[in-house]
Amino acid sequence: MGFVPVEESTPDTTVKSVFCFAIAPEMRRMGVAKLLPERVRRDALRDGFDSVEAYSKKEFISEAEDFMGPAELYRRSGFAVHYETDQQFVMRKQLK
Repeated sequence: MGFVPVEESTPDTTVKSVFCFAIAPEMRRMGVAKLLPERVRRDALRDGFDSVEAYSKKEFISEAEDFMGPAELYRRSGFAVHYETDQQFVMRKQLK
């Protein structure tokens, strides 16, 4: 993904990260993926995290390479672009 600056982070900042997920082919187009960011948010809030981060590619390449979820999925769930590299977005949703 490349270098992501951490200047604004402190040792007290806690971030839960979404690294990857996959939806079984027979479960696609049924709304399962849009439930995942909300579930991660609820779990992170319960566990005391400050924010949730996801790492999404800017452009779809293939299902094999885009296992982090599309940026639009996270945007619809209230995430915003926190940082970007040439090929990816770091998307964050503040919880506190």
